[in-house]
Amino acid sequence: MTVLVGAYASNFVDRTIVNVLQQPIKQELALQDWQLGLLGGTSFAIFYTLLGLYVARLAERRDRVTILTLCILAWSAFTALCGLVTSFMQLLLLRIGVAIGEAGATPTGHSLISDHYPVARRAGALAVFHSGNTLGSVLGALIGGFVGQAYGWRWAFVVAGVPGLALAAIAWFTLRDPRRQAPVAAADVPPLTEVARLLFGKAAFRHLAFGAGLMLFGSYGVFAFVTAHFMRTFALPLAQASLIGGVGTGLVLGIGTLSGGFLAQRLAVRDRRWLVWTTAAALALAAPLCALAFTATAVVPATILFLTMATLLGVFQGPLFGALHSLVAPRMRATASAILLLGITLLGLGLGPLVIGLLSDMLAARAVAGFADLCRAGTATDPRCLAASAQGLRQALAGCAVAFGWAALHFALAGRTIRADMID
Repeated sequence: MTVLVGAYASNFVDRTIVNVLQQPIKQELALQDWQLGLLGGTSFAIFYTLLGLYVARLAERRDRVTILTLCILAWSAFTALCGLVTSFMQLLLLRIGVAIGEAGATPTGHSLISDHYPVARRAGALAVFHSGNTLGSVLGALIGGFVGQAYGWRWAFVVAGVPGLALAAIAWFTLRDPRRQAPVAAADVPPLTEVARLLFGKAAFRHLAFGAGLMLFGSYGVFAFVTAHFMRTFALPLAQASLIGGVGTGLVLGIGTLSGGFLAQRLAVRDRRWLVWTTAAALALAAPLCALAFTATAVVPATILFLTMATLLGVFQGPLFGALHSLVAPRMRATASAILLLGITLLGLGLGPLVIGLLSDMLAARAVAGFADLCRAGTATDPRCLAASAQGLRQALAGCAVAFGWAALHFALAGRTIRADMID
């Protein structure tokens, strides 16, 4: 578990750092917000999910430690190379490389954990695994904020990527796959179509998938731009803004993930519907907090509201995948995780940052006449341009409250059939 959490943390260091460094990248490469959303969201999500499904099928049959080790090597090397780019297209291609590497982390980790932990402990175990995003987000924010401010954003990418090479060696020499002693025959692994048909035939899965997709649409959109929001709206320097948007976010997400996972696991002993009801309640509370956080006019209340909302957004991970793995047989779990991640990541990570970036650009352009020419798409330092850029982003982020409220409804509806749909 320790090594798997470390691998998942490395995954999130390399995923988080591009969001923390958005503002200096935007200024140096003269990018618009929609391009930042493409870098941190859409391009990453497409390759992450499609390759994730392929890797998951390999993980049902092949040595999972080998797969994970190769993936760590890939995402770490591509992250370090991001420090050498001179154009948007180069950075875009390298971020696609990071996504290809990271595609193997979650399905492989889920499959290993579910083989080692019984159903009664699975939600908590998966919550511990997903708490790696806390460690990764904190480290990514610290590296991006402090190394980026002291030595430039290019060196921040290098410092973030290089340690992953050592982690790959640790994973290779310390992890063991039980299948080395008991290999899986091809006949024991159900075909992809059978797994997909089983999942989509269950109402609980359909509600979980759509609810999780909506929740990730809002949360990825928020987390992609929150550091830039604090820099633009409250004129905070990069290091200080990254402490809130990166370090603070990572810590409270971890608190929410661990507490939500173990709370749902405990409540589910009496009624297994709490695996989804816990998330529904958390998202119902997060929705109004989101609207308040991004309409606050002072940095302290804005920070408190945002971090409280982020804590609630972390609740879903352990209960969601714990419920998912109870809907399928053991040799379907990696594939089930990949199928779910395919849909929710394309909707959430694929569209969330991009749509928020587009809305931010559109709303900023409405605030100043001749915005495109006067403000150079938001990169000019004219006070009117800075104010318009901050206003557009703030309004776009506040709109994510709708996604959180809608997602809460679907998690609540999943509780109507979850007990009947579970097989484990």
